[in-house]
Amino acid sequence: MIESFIGVLISLIILIWSCDLAIKNSIIVSQIYKIRPILVGIFIIAIGTSLPEFAATFQALKLNSVGIVAGNLVGSNIANILLVGGIMLYPITKLVTEEKDKSTFLFFLIFSITFFIFIIFNFDLEYLSGFFLFGILCVFIFFEVRKPIDDVSTKVDLRNSSTYIIFLKILLAFVALFFSSKYFIVYAKNLTSIFGVAETTIGITIVAFGTSLPEIIATILSIVKKQNNLAIGNILGSNIANIFGITLIAILINGSINFYELLGYVDKWLFLATSLLFFVIISLKIAGKLISLSLILAYIIYFTFLYL
Repeated sequence: MIESFIGVLISLIILIWSCDLAIKNSIIVSQIYKIRPILVGIFIIAIGTSLPEFAATFQALKLNSVGIVAGNLVGSNIANILLVGGIMLYPITKLVTEEKDKSTFLFFLIFSITFFIFIIFNFDLEYLSGFFLFGILCVFIFFEVRKPIDDVSTKVDLRNSSTYIIFLKILLAFVALFFSSKYFIVYAKNLTSIFGVAETTIGITIVAFGTSLPEIIATILSIVKKQNNLAIGNILGSNIANIFGITLIAILINGSINFYELLGYVDKWLFLATSLLFFVIISLKIAGKLISLSLILAYIIYFTFLYL
């Protein structure tokens, strides 16, 4: 048991380090190639912080642990909103968003409702479903790319920055991420045998919380740098990336996946409820310590409920 705990801890530390390395250098690449800042939050940083979920999904499928895959997806999205969102809202008195952000929020709501339909009804998601999801994602990217470039950008010191070295660091981060996630899942799966807990529960709690830590780190850094929109983009983008990335990976490797059979009733409806709640929060620009602590407390209660 001690070996499994130590294995989870060490692999998680390496996982977070490799993810952080990938994010930092991806931001530099965005500056070199003049990618607008909002896309950095929604795509580059969000995808970067979602890499642990993708890698964990791949490794879990190799071990035939589909319960961990389903739990990781739903658990990570719930954690991103209740825990990461709660942390983000604590120091903010009022959210500041732009008019053009409304379509991004609407797309997030559409993605969430679409995925809820996939998990509330009992049918297999196969290649046709994958193409459908990919088509929606392409439409989203198309509309985001067409939006005008912001005047304010995230500043990064590009002096003495070699493009080859930057890409090499990103590659190194991906390699470290792959192997650390592999062992993280192996040891996390061992814990299911030790405690007699279902794989889906481990996926929703330990794996989801662990792979959401990069989002927490990125959010805290964004708040410290007074980049609130970057934090919002990170949460939105991470959830969207989880829905599409994890589902598509599962379909490509397994041929199909049935989330209905793998997820509990509470997990399904909480996924929808948290998505709707976050949409309302960012649309109405609600923030403050009360809403922040309420979200964090809700996550703690949910986390505890799964182990009762």
